[in-house]
Amino acid sequence: MARWIPPNNVGMNEQIGRRLFEEPMLRGAAGQPNFSGLRLNHFEETRGNEVSLDRLGATGIDRKVSTYLRHRADLAGQTFSKVKQFDGWAVVPAKELAEARKDPKLPVTSSPISGVEPNDNAYHAHVLRPNTLSPYLMALHLKHIFTSYGKVHSVETAEATRLDRLLNMPIVQGLLNVFRRYL
Repeated sequence: MARWIPPNNVGMNEQIGRRLFEEPMLRGAAGQPNFSGLRLNHFEETRGNEVSLDRLGATGIDRKVSTYLRHRADLAGQTFSKVKQFDGWAVVPAKELAEARKDPKLPVTSSPISGVEPNDNAYHAHVLRPNTLSPYLMALHLKHIFTSYGKVHSVETAEATRLDRLLNMPIVQGLLNVFRRYL
C-alpha cells in the first residue's frame, strides 16, 4: 500500500503531531521516578507566530508517513545548538485543535515545505498563535489540548512493536529454533 498523500485541506479526523525531542531534566531524590508527562517546552515556539506540526495520517497514524517524517525529525534534532534525540510525537485529532473545547480555537493549516530531500516535508502543517496570546500562554494552551485529548506516539515503541511482530511470526520462530539447535 502506498504512503498516504495528504489533501490540501486538513480533515477533522487527521492525526496531528508535535515533535518531541529529549530534554535533560534535573533528577529528584534517589529512587524517585523520572517525570513522564509532556513538558511545556515541547510546545513553545520561538521562531514566530506559526507553531509547526506534522500531519501523521487521515484517521490514524500512518506507519509509512511516520517513517518518512522520522528521518527528517532525526535530522532536525541535529540542528539544535545541543544535539537532541527525537523521541516521537504528541498526537491529537485535528478537531481537538480546530474545535477546541476552550478558546481559542486553532484551525490547522496545511503548509507543505518543498525543497531537496531531506529538507522537504509534504506533511507539514501549522497553527497560528492568536495575537491575544503570548508565546507562553499558547504553549500552555497546546500542552493542555495534547495532554487532555491526545496521546504520545513514541518512536521506540513503534519500532519495538514491529520487531516483536516479526519475531513472533511462525516462520521466524521456526528459523530461530533451527539455529538454536546448532548453538
